[in-house]
Amino acid sequence: MEDLGSLNVEEMTGLNYMCSCGKNHSVGIENIKVGAGVITQLPTVIKSYEGGKVFIIEDTHTFEVAGKKVEELLKDKFKINKYVFNEEHLHPNELTLGRLLLEIPVDTMLIIAVGSGTINDISRFIGCKLRIPYVIVGTAPSMDGYASVVSPLVCDGVKITYDGVYPLAIVCDIDIMRDAPMQMLQAGLGDILGKYTALADWHIANVLNGEYFCAEVEKLVLSSLKKCEEAAAGVTSRDSKTVENITEALILSGIAIGMVGASRPASGGEHYLSHCYEMMFMNSGENTKWLHGNTVGVGVGIVAYAFKFAKDLDIDKIRKRGNYLKLHKNKWKQNITDVFTTSATNIIEFKQDSINFNEEERKICMNKISTNWDDIKKICDVNVPEPMEIVKTLKKAGAVWNPRELGLSKELFTKSLIAAKDMRNRYGILQLLEDIGMLGEAASYISNIYYK
Repeated sequence: MEDLGSLNVEEMTGLNYMCSCGKNHSVGIENIKVGAGVITQLPTVIKSYEGGKVFIIEDTHTFEVAGKKVEELLKDKFKINKYVFNEEHLHPNELTLGRLLLEIPVDTMLIIAVGSGTINDISRFIGCKLRIPYVIVGTAPSMDGYASVVSPLVCDGVKITYDGVYPLAIVCDIDIMRDAPMQMLQAGLGDILGKYTALADWHIANVLNGEYFCAEVEKLVLSSLKKCEEAAAGVTSRDSKTVENITEALILSGIAIGMVGASRPASGGEHYLSHCYEMMFMNSGENTKWLHGNTVGVGVGIVAYAFKFAKDLDIDKIRKRGNYLKLHKNKWKQNITDVFTTSATNIIEFKQDSINFNEEERKICMNKISTNWDDIKKICDVNVPEPMEIVKTLKKAGAVWNPRELGLSKELFTKSLIAAKDMRNRYGILQLLEDIGMLGEAASYISNIYYK
């Protein structure tokens, strides 16, 4: 078996082995280049496509910082077509994807994405649908999607995660990445810190529902996470080693998703909150300045407080009180409507059949939770840092950490904390708190901390 902790990010390419978890792990990425000046290696990385037609996807910002250089490097040996998005706030929605389908030549051999979050997500999805390999040239260490195999996209106003493919190659030039806007560097740190609560949610799903879990993949994610946490203070000075550590950690996080075939190692309640905020802003017509990783960073502190709240509960008292037996459907629907407005109907239709409104079903669920309560408390205690430690790390990097900074009122924040989990059918601490009838109290407790 491979010792994942001993491999650097470039050595993760092409892995294929049977893990002690019983699953065969493979990494279908042929090449990863991370370091100063590595963009010049791009022609060598894609040499097998020489003479063929490549389609570059970028926006006006990424064209300036890296796209020009990519064209200069490739113009002599490749046939270049491109599309440059000029939107200030590009959304990964039907309109954006439709534009690419109109623009991409039918005989394209390779897609080259130049950018980070949205550019990467839409390029992966288009590449997967059209069965055209894609390469990502990173421009900012802002999110963990570079090596992922899923694409979060907006369909009918709802953020949905779609299957994608590994990139053929990843090229992240640290000389380019370190000059990204500071907010993007801070976003990368926020996305990485989110792995604490994502992994803890995964543990809870494993304990309560027998969901598949891989301890080796968890070790891989935690080792890269701790390196970034220790180097957080270097973000504000754009320290090259800090930016390289964050970039490698983000790539490893994406690789972990592909290795287990699901986003569990990288995405939990903190991501649901982030997607919830993004949809709230989008539905209100507000072009927020906050990036996905910024709101994930806010979300991880919030969800850490949810774990802290759960750890101190007396499950026997809650059970005797019996409040958990009733979850009122109309109240549940109204809360979703208040938070998601124009997207609420789609979310209600998606989630309502998987929610326990029946008293007997809620009793069965509570019995299972009670039986496993000691293990759940241990997860809350061991796997999640103290919330203020997470907040301190974000503050060291000058990153946003408080939902008030996102522009959320206390009332809307409280409602969003109750509704965010309903965007997905994934079990975690927020769903557990609802199942024991304590999510409303937890939301009030956390709201009073952030909105003193």
